[in-house]
Amino acid sequence: MKKLAFTFLLVMCVLRVQPLWSAESTSQQLSMKWLGTAGWEIRVGGTVILIDPFLTRRPASAGQEWKTNEEEVLKNIDKADFIFAGHSHADHIADIPFIAKRFGSKVIGSRTTTNIALSAGVAQTQLTTISGGEKFDFQDFTVQVIESQHGVLKRTGRRRQPKAEEVLKPWTGPVRGDAFVEGGSYLYYFTFGNLRILHQSTGNFIEEELKNIQPDVAMLAENSNYDWPDALKLLHPKTVVIHHYDEWRTPFSEGIPDSNRRRAERFEKVIKSFDSKIKVIIPELLKTISLE
Repeated sequence: MKKLAFTFLLVMCVLRVQPLWSAESTSQQLSMKWLGTAGWEIRVGGTVILIDPFLTRRPASAGQEWKTNEEEVLKNIDKADFIFAGHSHADHIADIPFIAKRFGSKVIGSRTTTNIALSAGVAQTQLTTISGGEKFDFQDFTVQVIESQHGVLKRTGRRRQPKAEEVLKPWTGPVRGDAFVEGGSYLYYFTFGNLRILHQSTGNFIEEELKNIQPDVAMLAENSNYDWPDALKLLHPKTVVIHHYDEWRTPFSEGIPDSNRRRAERFEKVIKSFDSKIKVIIPELLKTISLE
């Protein structure tokens, strides 16, 4: 009896330290860490994927050369095989050139993202330019690129979708803060074995593009101006991870203001009111989340 009890305790201890998800068809295990804003680190097998990694945590000033906080980046990132950019605002891509040059990462993003990266000294061979509709098949995962749009502006009771400004070619000279224009917005629909994850960079969708997208996990950007039930009805995710609710202009050490956290909690209520069975996760900065 004592031997059986010991065995049970040993098994429970082993289970508690297992990574988040075992993708049955590949026998790979997956973990996800929130980097703040819409940024994520996904580890599967020996591959490290970054999405919208921004760790400098300050605004980019127009007319001033952008400088990544290299110490903060390297404190939190030790490898990056792939980097996916949802759109080209500073709080999504400003740290990408430094990371890509440091780790030799493959960068996938709009022509604005890749032109900014080229201007910052990233090698052309590291860059893949997307326009929506592409599907990539890598060793440990596949990813489908879905055209999207930036968050809706709501003024005087009306919603407006501004046209995205783009950077059409690289240039010689420093990358200044005003270079980080939207450049078009994209969703990424990842498949890791039998696990499907949808990443949303900014709080809006082109609903026509969501047909036949059925994620297990939808990583959604908090945005009170969007009519979420329409998107949730199309996606029907099992789990929603709420991100882009933090205060991206302040250092990680200052944490997340209570007002921001309440925004995420209000979004959780919207999701639950649509379908109470959906699991909702509000992640913590720089913490690995559990999908169980």
